This record gives sequence, C-alpha cells and structure tokens, in this order.
Amino acid sequence: MQSSLSIVMCTYNGAAFVEAQVLSILAQTYPFEELVIVDDASTDDTYVLLQQLATADARIQLFQNPTNIGYNANFEKAIQYSSGTYIAFADQDDIWEKEKLRLMMAALEPNTALIYCDSVRFSDAIPAHPQPNNKNRRIEGKDPLLLGMFNTVSGHASIMRRSALMPILPFPKDVYYDWWMAMHATISGGIQFIPFIGVYQRMHTQNITIQQGLTEQEHRNRYRIMLSKHLAAFATIQGFPEPVQMFFKKFIQLWNQSLTNKLNWHLFVFLLQHHRKLFYYKVRRVPIISAFKVSFLFCFRW
Repeated sequence: MQSSLSIVMCTYNGAAFVEAQVLSILAQTYPFEELVIVDDASTDDTYVLLQQLATADARIQLFQNPTNIGYNANFEKAIQYSSGTYIAFADQDDIWEKEKLRLMMAALEPNTALIYCDSVRFSDAIPAHPQPNNKNRRIEGKDPLLLGMFNTVSGHASIMRRSALMPILPFPKDVYYDWWMAMHATISGGIQFIPFIGVYQRMHTQNITIQQGLTEQEHRNRYRIMLSKHLAAFATIQGFPEPVQMFFKKFIQLWNQSLTNKLNWHLFVFLLQHHRKLFYYKVRRVPIISAFKVSFLFCFRW
C-alpha cells in the first residue's frame, strides 16, 4: 500500500519566485496528498498569487497568518495542518526536479525516520548539467555525534515520517528546524541519503544566510554563537543514550567557554579526541590535519 505524502511550504514576501516553485511541486510524478502552504503575513503579492494557484489546483491547502510568527513556528503550523504519513518540506524560492518525490519514496526503507536528497545552487538559470555537491560527506545512519558540529541534512531536500516528527514539536527557538529533525531521526529510525539532485536551490539576496563583508574571524564568532544555541538544545534531548547525553553536556560546557575565553585548551583536546565523528562531514585526504586546523581556529584567539 502506498504511503500518503503531504508537502509543507512556508512563504513570506516571495512573490518573485513562489509561483515557479509551486508549479514544480504540482508537476511531481509522485501522487502526493496535498501541498499545505502557510503564508506568514506577507506584505507583497505572495498571497494573491497563491490564491490564484490554489483555485486552479485542489491539492493546495492555503492558509495565512494574521501576524508574522517566524520561520520555525510557521513550519510547525504547516505540519499540524498536514495529514500525510510522510511530510516533505519545501522552500518558497527553489525548483524541484520532477522525479524528486518518486525517487525518494521508492528508496525509502520502512523504518527510516528521515530521507534526504542532494541539492545544487543556482542564481539565474537552472544548470543544464548539474554536478553533485561533493564539498561535504553526507551524514546517514543513527549516530547523533556525526551531527555535533555540522548538519548536512537540508530541510528543503527532506522527507520525514510523521510519527517521528510530531513528538519533537515545537522546534526550539533559534535552532535550525532541519538540524533538530536530523538529530531526532537518529533515535527514531535513522537517516537515509539518496545521491540524486532533487532540488535546485535559488540563491538571492534575501536567502543567503552567510552575511557578506564579514572577516573570517567574524564568521567564526557567528558560528560559535549559533553552535552554542544548537548544542544547548541537543543536550536536552531525552531519547539519547546516557553516554550521548553526557557527551553533549560536556561539549556545550566546553564550547561556551570559547565564547569568552581566548585560549581554550580543554575544548581543543576534546575536539581532537572526537575528531573522527565531529569532523566526519569534512572531505579531506588527511582528516586529522584538517581537524587540528579547525580546532585550533575555534579554540585560540590572539
């Protein structure tokens, strides 16, 4: 029996690109149940465009918030409005390959909590011959420590089993929802990766998360603060085995010291001790040298 699938998408001032994304979703070869769209009080023509699209296709379930509630809370709302056994996540300004859902659902193993595919970025036109993203090693399986430093699971490329998703709501504030889902997926069936480019991620001035004009040190400082918030959330996850809980409690304690201390030998030793897992995502010929360099940059400021 085919599992039911809902797609959830959150929109906010996305009039320039949202129609192209919705049309790419409606053109999917896999027979999904519904496309649930929640607009977060847009001030441009986004909602008007969505109303026109919803009138033309009954699969679109359209809602609008009276006031802006933010990205994470809006996705929570969309999830709660959905009904599928599995839930796929969509960003408002991407383009989906038409076989995305079919190939992912065909590859999905029965007990898997979350499956994700590859994605490539574009600015003007979708690349004619897209190449796989080989910058980072893709994280799979059931080991949460592999996600301790970096997350390769992109929400826009993910499908998650509803029974694994609902218990982890609400998403913590200031934590990336896809990183939170991936962490929990390791204890509720595991993560799968399918090496198929299913999403073309549109890059423009409104969605580039890395700020332009910052020095390398400023980027690292922003990363320190971001990871501190995520580690604090991960340390509260009750479903982890005790050794994993202790790991994250120790990690957040040492990491927070790096926010104020210029020299942090204890964190440096900790990162090197666990470099095979914490830096698993990095593709390097000599992993220990790469881990040493990154650890040094985060642990010592002159």
